[in-house]
Amino acid sequence: MKKTWYIVFIVLILIILALVMIFYTKASPDNFGKNHPIPDGLEYNLPVTGKSHKAPVDTLDSNSCLVLWNDIQGGVYKYDFFYGPLPAGDIFLKCFEATENIPLSVKEIQERSKVQIDSTASFTQLVNKQQFSIYEGDWEDYYAARIEVWFRDAATNQERKLVEKIYRVEGWMR
Repeated sequence: MKKTWYIVFIVLILIILALVMIFYTKASPDNFGKNHPIPDGLEYNLPVTGKSHKAPVDTLDSNSCLVLWNDIQGGVYKYDFFYGPLPAGDIFLKCFEATENIPLSVKEIQERSKVQIDSTASFTQLVNKQQFSIYEGDWEDYYAARIEVWFRDAATNQERKLVEKIYRVEGWMR
């Protein structure tokens, strides 16, 4: 009977050590932002913060408007997108670290940011506060990311980039 408790005690200690090691590796900093600092002179946009429900007007391009919003935590974003006439299809994002062109959270962003649209005849809002997350990096570890808006035509399945903008982003700590 004494040997059984001894073995159970050792197994419990090993399980606790394994859990601590898993937690430690998950809780350690990502350092993606530290390894990709924003270069001096690079022009970038800041995500909109606050309770406003209306996207600010993007005066740089009268044919499109991409607005990135901070959401509930660092690395979690929403986006609004306005564009001119398009056939039916899907709007989605692709994101890249701006200085080295490193793809960011490829599958997650494309899936979470996707919005199906009907054909449009004029400039209109196509995406309203669609949420997505960037996982590379940690909270308050900022770097520059190129946010690209893509369109996939429902009839031809062909994809094309509509707009791109550079934003200062941070990663979501998992």
